[in-house]
Amino acid sequence: MKTMTRIIGLALSLGMTLAQVACNNDDPEPAPPVGQTLDIGDGSRENFEIRENTTLAYPNTYNLRGFVYVPNGVTLTIEPGVIIKGEKATQGTLIIERGGKIIARGSKERPIVFTSAQAPGSRRSGDWGGIILLGKAPNNMGEQTIEGGVRSNHGGNDPADNSGVLSYVRCEFAGIEYNTDNEINGITLGSVGSGTTLDHLQVSYSGDDSFEWFGGAVNAKYLVAFNGWDDDFDTDNGFSGKIQFALAIRDPKIGDKSASNGFESDNNATASLTPGAFTRPVFANVTLLGPVANPAAYTDQAGVNGSSTDARFQAALHLRRNTQLSIFNSLIAAFPVGLIIENDKSSTTRQWATDGLLNVTNCVMAGMVKNFQDAQYWSGGTQLSPDDPGAFGSDYFNRSGGGNSVFPSTSALQLSGTLSPLTQPLFPAANSPLATAASWTNSLVSSWFEKVNYAGAFGPNETAAVNWTSGWCNFDPQNTPY
Repeated sequence: MKTMTRIIGLALSLGMTLAQVACNNDDPEPAPPVGQTLDIGDGSRENFEIRENTTLAYPNTYNLRGFVYVPNGVTLTIEPGVIIKGEKATQGTLIIERGGKIIARGSKERPIVFTSAQAPGSRRSGDWGGIILLGKAPNNMGEQTIEGGVRSNHGGNDPADNSGVLSYVRCEFAGIEYNTDNEINGITLGSVGSGTTLDHLQVSYSGDDSFEWFGGAVNAKYLVAFNGWDDDFDTDNGFSGKIQFALAIRDPKIGDKSASNGFESDNNATASLTPGAFTRPVFANVTLLGPVANPAAYTDQAGVNGSSTDARFQAALHLRRNTQLSIFNSLIAAFPVGLIIENDKSSTTRQWATDGLLNVTNCVMAGMVKNFQDAQYWSGGTQLSPDDPGAFGSDYFNRSGGGNSVFPSTSALQLSGTLSPLTQPLFPAANSPLATAASWTNSLVSSWFEKVNYAGAFGPNETAAVNWTSGWCNFDPQNTPY
């Protein structure tokens, strides 16, 4: 088998050091540098490893072929501006194993881009595998093999484990269903520890979830899920990190066969857990912009009565299987259902909500077809009606002291645009109900969080030209030449 040194060594040996030269204002703008196009991987799914510390150098472009592993003790560094193209035929996938590291520190001006190797106009969700980051932090299932058909395990006893850096990174057209309930997501995080740095990450057109956490304690800021296939943010197996400033935008024509949600949060299929082992992340300043531009015209069948929304969409927040997820100071808008708190099987999810261990607090709900649904739930081993009226969710969301509010339409929020269709974020006006809706009195929103006045991912001082997605995000990756 070829070693990584032989495959990308050409880039390292031919790399040039660009001298910094002074120029006056009359000098022409320098042309962008042109680099090599090089392969990473041999196209197999077996045991291709990067066996020594390696740098992917700008301005080179790299073709990711097959499953490429960064094993224990090895660091892969990716320079700002590097483009990595996942090969469709071999389902190119990058796997950072336990003890391995990735240092992918892009910049606003030169983000690192993982994208499809297909030509503009022919890129599709699931063109390649994605990015899998694995660590030694705890999860509630013990040591386990990550989903997606790869060889690698995750899990351990070090909540502060460090898997490296992902900063100013885009991941486009990744995400593959290897088989049922065994998928590679856009970015998959298995037992990743809090020593890892995650910020300014955009996952676009994922073929499964945009972001999924399987246990771990990693924190993150500035996440974008754009036009994904399944869930935007999926939390499982005891994930306990903190997330602030996250945006999800949905294409009404793209939905997963099993029901697409903004948030899906659970523990495991049996929901049998020991105390203290529950999924319990804390999210704040999230904006979920769903697929339903016109609730009055929506039906469960696309194309009927003017509805163009895929019928497989479900809820902005689907909370189940004993999750203790908390979400504060956030906007959830334009889904078929706003909130599901589901007592499925043996779980006591609703009890956690009643006890304050699960929180949906100081959130704004707007433009839903149906605000609340309790979905299928169980009592004494018997499944009760899946069509109940959502009484628990309604009572919980509207509880005294919860600080939540409901608007029948997004028009009341004084946002900067409409939902049909969305190709960029929406921003609240100064007089928007979102502008002063935040509260930070709950002890779960610790000093790690930036205390802003507004609910949602954006404040009234941000615009389409100047906001935290500016410069590094791409809301039209289909037509971008790389």
